Amino acid sequence: MSAPDNGELSQHPDIDLAGLNGTPEQRLSTLAEIRAAFEGAGYFYAANFGPSQASVDAVFDQARRFHALPEDHKLTARQFKPGSQRGWIPLGAEPAYEPGTIARCESFDLAMELPDESNIEFGGLGANLWPSDLPGFQDTVYGWYLAARVAARQLFVAFAEMYELPADTFLQYESERSSSMMRLLRYPPNEGQTADNIVGISAHTDYEAFTLMSQTAPGLELLTRSGEWIEPPVFQDRFIVIVGDMLEHLTNGTLRATRHRVNDTAWERLSLILFNAFDADAVIAPLPRFVSEDKPPRFEPTTQVAHINAQVSAAVANL
Repeated sequence: MSAPDNGELSQHPDIDLAGLNGTPEQRLSTLAEIRAAFEGAGYFYAANFGPSQASVDAVFDQARRFHALPEDHKLTARQFKPGSQRGWIPLGAEPAYEPGTIARCESFDLAMELPDESNIEFGGLGANLWPSDLPGFQDTVYGWYLAARVAARQLFVAFAEMYELPADTFLQYESERSSSMMRLLRYPPNEGQTADNIVGISAHTDYEAFTLMSQTAPGLELLTRSGEWIEPPVFQDRFIVIVGDMLEHLTNGTLRATRHRVNDTAWERLSLILFNAFDADAVIAPLPRFVSEDKPPRFEPTTQVAHINAQVSAAVANL
């Protein structure tokens, strides 16, 4: 079954990020748009994010190649434990963010390529697990990841400047050892085999600072500030940008993490996700800019890795 057309872009915050590289006036205007979208809707569509559309299309082509492989080929890149951020997660193995739900999806996950010894201290670091017989896959996918990370850092700068904070306010928590992960997710068509407890992925917020998402078909839903679930339309020349838990912590709730889910659908859906995280051992606590006598700290200090591990452990327990 082919996916339906599901809406107009004019009904959603749509921001051309090229304005961040324009005149000072254009940059200020774009910063104001981002702030209004994040504080209001909790998300926005980003045009001209950074890497070219051709490179995004190439990543989706590689995702299709990977997910079309026989299972025994994909097993050469099997993820060894939940939360390790590396390798293939087969159908039925995705953690359940809500008790009693089963996620109908599979994924190939990757992050910064680091020496194996980097994995000793923090489980989310180390070397990636690449499929053994898929020429061009690693170069295309990892090349996009590196380019997207560079562009994402410019958004960290923008998020600081929109609150008149120093440009490096959020960057100080992030380096090549960050827990930033990329996922190539496939949601197979349900072919009429549905059940109340089967979902694409159940409702959750993301554990990192912010997330960039691109999708080939409808299925994603976002929870608005008014408590309504909406289905953002598919525009493959734009990324959807949502707030994660760590920006909520640092801004003391001024920005709120965007709760979202993926429905089980009758059509196949692919998504490209980049979770932009802080370093595993970065201590995250509300910044003074967002704390006052009338607004005391809402969150205790934590680290990125402690937060991820706690949330993943809870999700795995729901399987």
